[in-house]
Amino acid sequence: MNKNSAVRVAFVSLLLLVLILPFVETASAQSISYFLRTVKLATPSPVMHASVRQNFSVPFQAVWTYGSSLGQAIENANVRVEIKTGHGDSVENVTQTTNATGFATFNYSFSVPVILTFTPTRTVTQDGTEWNASLYNLQSESVTVYCDTFDVSLVSANTETLGLTEVSVNVTYLLVPEEGLTLTQASNSSQQEVISKTAHGVNVTINGIKAEETAVYGVYTASFYTWLPTAYVIVEVSQESWASTHEGFSFAHGSNGTIWMPAIILCSVCAAVSLALYFVWHRKSKGTVVFGKAGFPIFGGVLLAIASFISLYWGIVGFDRSLYWGVVGFDSALHGFGWALLGVAGLCSFGCGLLGSVMSLKRKNQTLTIFTVCAPLIVNEVAVKVALDVYQLATPWMIIVPSLVIAVISGIFVSNANNQKS
Repeated sequence: MNKNSAVRVAFVSLLLLVLILPFVETASAQSISYFLRTVKLATPSPVMHASVRQNFSVPFQAVWTYGSSLGQAIENANVRVEIKTGHGDSVENVTQTTNATGFATFNYSFSVPVILTFTPTRTVTQDGTEWNASLYNLQSESVTVYCDTFDVSLVSANTETLGLTEVSVNVTYLLVPEEGLTLTQASNSSQQEVISKTAHGVNVTINGIKAEETAVYGVYTASFYTWLPTAYVIVEVSQESWASTHEGFSFAHGSNGTIWMPAIILCSVCAAVSLALYFVWHRKSKGTVVFGKAGFPIFGGVLLAIASFISLYWGIVGFDRSLYWGVVGFDSALHGFGWALLGVAGLCSFGCGLLGSVMSLKRKNQTLTIFTVCAPLIVNEVAVKVALDVYQLATPWMIIVPSLVIAVISGIFVSNANNQKS
């Protein structure tokens, strides 16, 4: 090769190097950029406790971890999180979109004690770029959630004293890991046998009253007052770093029932006598037959009034103590039940039903009267059952079924009444 050829080869090689170098740098920078995204756990610990049957939140944050955008949040990115059990079985994948600060919060609940692991596996940004663990372009942190809980069972309920109820409950831990409360990094997450362990020294309240632990560890007792024929008990258990849990119980109050039954019978007899006297007076004064169609407004109004007072009873039971308006005088026993909505519905139903009863007796505005029948009909059946189901309390069909029959019959009477005034 002569000198000129060597010079030309060197020149061409240098030129090619200059032309290729930018592409090499760009490719190198692009390969590095695949590691710029991280979805990290936004909690101080990779281990969390959650209570069974209650929602818990697991927050993650998507951020830049390289280059000029280091530490900046990645907003409007779809983050997919895979949920697995301690055995490694996949439960499901859930997706959330990050907010302006890069946070995506995953709300979840589980019905039994179990170990769950939340791991971000895929992120898709606004421009459609996908980053996932299988391509090794996404780094992520996992969180292990121990879905433990407190278990509460009723030991005894003393209702022998009028108005007073003494309740004893047994509180235990339902634990997934064998270590119980002491969780270490060496904990074997594959151990998912539920362990029952005595809950000694935890905070227990019964109807808002702090319960005292007896000589028997795990058994807590408290006394409270109620004048209702049925005692409703809400037990709340809490401990530092544990999600609190609650359990509802209901049972007949024997001593109070001895007053309520005679009172109900007496009121029924008085109502029947008053109604009979009204019929007699009506026939003598106007000479009309009240037991025919002309008497339908009376029957409908009386039955609607009864249904309204049943709604008042449920409104009183349903009112939360924190919403005292001076309306409910004996509701302090129900502190802790989240039945404020039932209480409001019951009182509103009572007002509507009473108004409809008065209009029916005065034979005015039949359309509005028929509408007011719906309020106690809905509250006494639907609202009551929904409220009790929240705490898994037994439905008192002996009250609900007669309430339904009374409301339906009152509606039939009111709907078929005649001689109504506008």
